[in-house]
Amino acid sequence: MRTTAHIIETVNRLVEKYDTRDPYELCRVLGIKVHFFDMEKKLKGFFFYQSRQKNIVIDSNVNDVLERILIAHELGHAVLHTKIAMMKGFQEMEVLDGSSLEEDEANFFAAELLLEDREVLDYLSEYSFFETAKQLYVPAALLDYKFSLLHEKGELVNPMHLRKSDFLKEDLGAYDGKDYFEYQ
Repeated sequence: MRTTAHIIETVNRLVEKYDTRDPYELCRVLGIKVHFFDMEKKLKGFFFYQSRQKNIVIDSNVNDVLERILIAHELGHAVLHTKIAMMKGFQEMEVLDGSSLEEDEANFFAAELLLEDREVLDYLSEYSFFETAKQLYVPAALLDYKFSLLHEKGELVNPMHLRKSDFLKEDLGAYDGKDYFEYQ
């Protein structure tokens, strides 16, 4: 497993080099093609490598907020796991086990890319964990990944242990118009 320190360093290098945290822009400058298809809610997204081309496929049914998170997650696979995709091929990457290290690493990558340290800490000074997730428009599980990264950087935050590597596979209300950020 790549260490969280390696993932933090990788994201920081990308952000510094391209001066953006926008996953769409990073895909563009890295030459990663993003495709949208109606996958009939069977799969939200995946990464594959074919003919020396990195590709991300996203279900066209997800809402804009979840789409951005999925792009960041799949970008994590594209940056961290190209060799695995080359060896395993399209079929295997499509059905990655939810408990895999690769999924965990892609979630850490997405959390580090999308959630800036200072912004998270500022919200936490004012709001609870779940209220902070709502303010940042992210699932609590993604914020928990960020907590682990902040802890790694020496910040006095403790992970809530809500995260699981397959949280993006759950139906988070992203398809049916429910309030995506309701935490009960």
